[in-house]
Amino acid sequence: MRTRLATVGAAALAVLALCASAGAESQCQYISLDASSGDGSVSGHAQLVVTRDHGGYRVRGTVTSYGGCVKLKGVEMHLGVYFGGDPMGYVCGQGRHVDVNTYTGHSDVVLTAVINYGPDFDSRIVALTGTGG
Repeated sequence: MRTRLATVGAAALAVLALCASAGAESQCQYISLDASSGDGSVSGHAQLVVTRDHGGYRVRGTVTSYGGCVKLKGVEMHLGVYFGGDPMGYVCGQGRHVDVNTYTGHSDVVLTAVINYGPDFDSRIVALTGTGG
């Protein structure tokens, strides 16, 4: 548990530094996502900063797996269902993480706990704004 908190804390500090380097804080959107399978065998966390960039969004941060595989995707929401799945980050293994620095034209982001031979489990889906307000 301590290792998990240290990993999340370090990722949060890195995300804050990214926003500071991007300019004014009001031009950054902070996103924290958690995804877990029903039995907890697959779980992960994403700590992200989003800024507007050339008609889309620049997504930066860290995706961490606490077990199994997790995938960060850019998606489009329509009537409560998402479409697309622009891959942004994928990581497998206990305590492993991957840095994310990608551009997307999609309007939303979701973290997915990937389940082999079964249904995947999604985090909450967050609309990208690229601003703090």
